[in-house]
Amino acid sequence: MTYIGVIIMPNLIKTRGIVLKHTYLGEADKIITLFTDSLGKVQAVAHGARKAKSKLMSSTQAFAYCEFVLYKGKSLYTVSQTEIKASFQVLLNDLHTLTYSSYLMELVDVLILEGEENIELFSLLLKTLYLMTEGNLDKELIVRAFELKAISQSGYMPQFDNCILCGSSLNLIKFSSRLGGVLCSKCSENDRFAVKIDLPSVNTMKFFIKNHIEKVRVLKINLSIKNYMKKIMKNYIKYHLDKDFKSLDFLDEITNMDELEGVE
Repeated sequence: MTYIGVIIMPNLIKTRGIVLKHTYLGEADKIITLFTDSLGKVQAVAHGARKAKSKLMSSTQAFAYCEFVLYKGKSLYTVSQTEIKASFQVLLNDLHTLTYSSYLMELVDVLILEGEENIELFSLLLKTLYLMTEGNLDKELIVRAFELKAISQSGYMPQFDNCILCGSSLNLIKFSSRLGGVLCSKCSENDRFAVKIDLPSVNTMKFFIKNHIEKVRVLKINLSIKNYMKKIMKNYIKYHLDKDFKSLDFLDEITNMDELEGVE
């Protein structure tokens, strides 16, 4: 998908964007963080968006994919007009889906700097949100695929094919989050926190990086592989982005609650 922002008149720009988050401003306004296809990540004031009858209420909710007309001010944009392309409000109907989707927004917000453009990541996020609305798909698997593709597109691609230190493709036995990839038997002692490689899991992660996100529709992954990928990606992202994600912490809480209820 390609879409170039259109300058309607001086300081007035039309662009497509996804609402990553919003904060309240005063009694009736919002400041929304948008990831757009032509301006990158920007912040914009939406005047009156919290009022019940506001035309901007729905289009300034998290996940909303809209066409925005933005006025460029000295420090912030101002939302002038919106047209909703997809609200993705169906994501709110299931707590796990909502939490996973919120994590996608958090991760992108961290990966992209203010004003930084990344049309490839924008397209990936949009496709992933549509996948999250498909009730028959494994949401955890979608998120793992998104993590791998998103960090790779943002300059943090993990190395799975060759030893990250010596380049050897033989006897790859461990994965190092700190060093950014797999280690051969000779180099494995360079990171005492490196974890043993699980080949089926590594092959799955390589598949995610190299293929379109929609390929998650055809994959059936067992629990051990999913658990391994979850552990690897959590440590990898934590180390390289130095960020704790509230949505992931909450997801762990509700997952633990589900497991306890299952035992009872």
